[in-house]
Amino acid sequence: MKQRITISIAGKEFELDVEATSEEKIRSAVKRINQRIFEKTSLFPMVPRDEILSMILLEEEVRLVEFETLRDKEKEKLLQQLHTLDERLGEYLIGR
Repeated sequence: MKQRITISIAGKEFELDVEATSEEKIRSAVKRINQRIFEKTSLFPMVPRDEILSMILLEEEVRLVEFETLRDKEKEKLLQQLHTLDERLGEYLIGR
């Protein structure tokens, strides 16, 4: 069931309709985002907030691309292992 929550990112409030099971994850993500904004703003006090947000977005997208690349490599590795097991099982069953 959906519920309405209010979150605040970079001082701007947003109302969201979310599943109750997602609320905790969303609030945790908001907390992390605001922490990152605070850290970047502390390091670069003269940089406008929209540029800070752009920097954070870029960093997160790079992390996502890295994760997807790693996931794809692991998926390919697992598929190869399954193929090898399938071949060995086939050889075993034929040899019986």
